[in-house]
Amino acid sequence: MKRCVKKLLCLLLAAAALTLTVGAEDASTYMTYRQNVVELTAAEGLTITSGSFVVTEFSITEGQDPDGKNQVGQTHILENGTFTFEVGRKGSAAVADWFNGKFSGYNDPAVNGDRTTFDQTAGDLNFAFVGDLSLVVTSAEYPQGLSVTFPGAAFAQGNTAFRNNWWFAQLTGQHTRDGDGPDTLLAFGSTPSGETVFASFLRGGNGVSEVSLQAISVAEPARERSYAVADVPAAFRSLPVDGTLCNLEGFPGSYDPTVNHIQGYSLYNTESGFPYVLLTHSVSTAPYAHIVAGPKLGDEKWGFKTYLRNWRHPGGIQVIGDYVLVPSEHASSAHIALYDLRTLAVEELRRVEGFDLAVDHKAGALGVTSYRDAGGTEYYVLVVAHLDNANSVYHVYRAPAAGGIEAATFTEVGSFPYDKDFQGFGLVTEEGTNDIYMVGLWSPSEGATFADYAYLYRLDTQTWTIGEALDSIHMVSTGGLPGVMGVHFRYGAGTYVDQSGRMTLSATERNSVLGSSLATNDWSSADTN
Repeated sequence: MKRCVKKLLCLLLAAAALTLTVGAEDASTYMTYRQNVVELTAAEGLTITSGSFVVTEFSITEGQDPDGKNQVGQTHILENGTFTFEVGRKGSAAVADWFNGKFSGYNDPAVNGDRTTFDQTAGDLNFAFVGDLSLVVTSAEYPQGLSVTFPGAAFAQGNTAFRNNWWFAQLTGQHTRDGDGPDTLLAFGSTPSGETVFASFLRGGNGVSEVSLQAISVAEPARERSYAVADVPAAFRSLPVDGTLCNLEGFPGSYDPTVNHIQGYSLYNTESGFPYVLLTHSVSTAPYAHIVAGPKLGDEKWGFKTYLRNWRHPGGIQVIGDYVLVPSEHASSAHIALYDLRTLAVEELRRVEGFDLAVDHKAGALGVTSYRDAGGTEYYVLVVAHLDNANSVYHVYRAPAAGGIEAATFTEVGSFPYDKDFQGFGLVTEEGTNDIYMVGLWSPSEGATFADYAYLYRLDTQTWTIGEALDSIHMVSTGGLPGVMGVHFRYGAGTYVDQSGRMTLSATERNSVLGSSLATNDWSSADTN
């Protein structure tokens, strides 16, 4: 009996020793190559007819490609709507660190994965491949097929809940949607002839091995100047007293209306005349303030986050060409960001990453325009308001316009105090004279509600000051909640000049309630051109 027990113990010890030896040997001896398949799909109305992915760099967990099957320059062909990467599966922090370091830094200098669809950093990853993704896409708009290449795209694989899940990213991509939005990424590509292409890719909320092309659009050349009005004083005088009601449908949320409200509002028409609306919204319960945008007459609006974490108070805005400038204030300073509105065509909102105007004062609202000085040099003019009731100060900045708005470098050229804190205002350039006018929108208290006034001033481009108001109109709003919560210049208010030279003033009510419609009013000038 003792001999049997001794023999059994020897066998167990030998088995244990063998197990330890196996664990200590080179992992490559025991790894298994896997066929890792990621599927590329397209939203309704789009079809991906062909594609390729050329690897420019990669990271694989140590020991998971002992035969060196994966190389820089390797081309993967889209077959039956899939790419296949032959490599072993073993998660590691080293691959994740490599990936996270490359696909972060759009919204914040910190490493936070905001160039991925998930808008977060990855945990352990099995592998990550970066390369040029080329696709041919057909649709009703592109029936012959649109060829586009997205440089610096990435496919990576991790593991969650016993499943291998994929990541999608781009070195220049931007996760623009707010926390309530989908897991999409604004990606940038180009056609063989050099045209810029915007696209939105989804990875998250779909199959764990599925990357879906949601929308794609060839961008028109950007409009980078303001539209002029033939006779600004005449256009102002022609504004009606009564506002025209427009209820915006599909507003994406109330963002806790007890403490937050709409801060800025503007209309925006594409070059073809398609109308959008833009709103800025404070959000004290989220890391970022929000920008809300969508078709004016559509039943869906989209929420986007501003780019500075913990700067939750954006201000009044104004559109210039295909761009909108958005101020965000915090304590006694502010940053002004620039956004490219052409990307709304794919339900995304690109922040111009090279543009960030930091100022040492608050910025409750701003106005912007372009003009030519007496010598014929074209400039951008930006007025940024430090709102403090009767102690408000309006700071004036100017930049040469020759390089376009994305490259504009603004310097302060003056400032002026004013006893009205315009929550929304706009700058308007007059055609021919190049005179700059400022339209101030003000809502003083009037019993149980607000009164709403529009004022017209001329900005002196020598002293960078305004004088007494040239004209004023007591506006009357309609719709929305009654009293102080209704449509007033106190909330979202703005000035917009369209392609025809028509000037429109706008206002919103304080907030939508539980995602309901939002009442707005427009006051449009007669055609003076």
